[in-house]
Amino acid sequence: MDAQYFPAAAPGVRWLLLAALLSGSQAGAQQRTLQLTEDSAASHALTPAALTQVCEPGARWIRLGFASLVLAPGDSLTLTSSDGDQQRFDDGRWNTRSFHARALRGDCVDIAATFAGSDSSYAIDGYDAGSLVLEDSRITTAGAGDICTPDTLGCSRTSDLIVAMVPNAVFTTGDNAYYEGTLAQFNTNYDPNWGRFRALTFPSPGNHEYNGDGYFDYFNGIGNQAGMAGDRSEGYYSYDLGEWHFIALNSRAGGTIASAQLAWLDADLAANTKPCTAAYFHYPLLSRGNYTGYATMKPFYDRLYAAKADLVLVGHDHNYQRYGKMDGYQVATTDGLRQVIVGTGGAGVYPISGTHALLEASNSGTFGVLRLDLTAMGYDATFLPRAGRTFTDQFSASCNRGPRLSPDFTVAAATSPLTLLRGGTVTQAVTVSSGGGFNASVRMTLSGLPSGTSYSFSPSAVTPSANGQAATTLTLRAPTTKFTGTLTIKVKGTSGTTLRTTDFRLGIR
Repeated sequence: MDAQYFPAAAPGVRWLLLAALLSGSQAGAQQRTLQLTEDSAASHALTPAALTQVCEPGARWIRLGFASLVLAPGDSLTLTSSDGDQQRFDDGRWNTRSFHARALRGDCVDIAATFAGSDSSYAIDGYDAGSLVLEDSRITTAGAGDICTPDTLGCSRTSDLIVAMVPNAVFTTGDNAYYEGTLAQFNTNYDPNWGRFRALTFPSPGNHEYNGDGYFDYFNGIGNQAGMAGDRSEGYYSYDLGEWHFIALNSRAGGTIASAQLAWLDADLAANTKPCTAAYFHYPLLSRGNYTGYATMKPFYDRLYAAKADLVLVGHDHNYQRYGKMDGYQVATTDGLRQVIVGTGGAGVYPISGTHALLEASNSGTFGVLRLDLTAMGYDATFLPRAGRTFTDQFSASCNRGPRLSPDFTVAAATSPLTLLRGGTVTQAVTVSSGGGFNASVRMTLSGLPSGTSYSFSPSAVTPSANGQAATTLTLRAPTTKFTGTLTIKVKGTSGTTLRTTDFRLGIR
């Protein structure tokens, strides 16, 4: 497929990012956080001004863009929407930044300044307006790590998956071009494949990127100090994707993380206005593959956990591993970080070795990419295998510090695929998660089972606590079925007129 298959606007995204990173890397310059917008929303530019109201008739939500916001001690700025959402800025953490606030529901946003003197100021230079309710406004990213080898297949194994889905952005979790990461290897191996969506790619470096300048020369331009891969003396940066804040970090060779990067991460997290946060880099804290993990990554995890971030996406182990929510000490916690190793971009696979109490899904024989469909409420994730392979994985969750939304709930199955032996039974956990203060009974049902099988939920209905979760156990039975094979089964949760579903793959043997 042609390298320019993406819409004509895609190169504009690339140059916006270049401008954002260039200005953010210069000493004393205003730091810009790039905002990518949902397909269901429209972006509007304004002449920078201290506006007191922004309206878009018929909009379901509005997200304001700040060219600048300078607050002296004791001063504040408050945004209030026509639907009653509010965001308050009351210190100097944004004084050197250009950024977007989080989206507020309604078709108008009032801006109220409480300034004691002339030392504080602000300027609005644009806004996004959504046509769908906030919880249905989706934006998509996808990616993997350990990608392009010089063999005849290399990353052609996975690049077509991303081409087919046409995401809003692409991430990489390091080791993009093997084996030395030279510019020639990027041009020869990476560019014909993953280079087809280079304009939408937000990369991170792995250990193979530090054998030369090829990584930065390819993504930034030969000799350019800053660009798509951040400043070449740093290799870390951040951007906003809808209502998500994404942070690309530099784990270098798995050694001690420089204090300068940790200080930058502290400031970046403090200034994050979004309800949902993801970070990605190369080395995992925890692994059960060719490696057991890198304790040197703990400073990243500690800071991300303290900020109530949601996802950590990593590579290095050439396999797929999904872990339950945890803190930096690898202790399970409901408001923790979900680490996903997606080192499946095309380099030779590594085996899964051993188990861990937090390891929820794994596979060592399938190349593929992780797709993330994101909203202000949470995410739906799917591992997509290359053509001819059947392993997949699906999971979802609400954001740890999500916004106040309309009362709603999501349904998630713990395991996919699940195996049921004929004549036997199998169980798995199903979780109902509340958002927007939802606190009502949800009745559980199932569809898609073949003749001769049956199911039950225990309990058959659950009531999650407001913004909490409730679990039920699904039991599948195959006493008389003659069917063998793999099916997609739909789990349904019904509360009043609201239906929420999730799918899982069931193999009957």
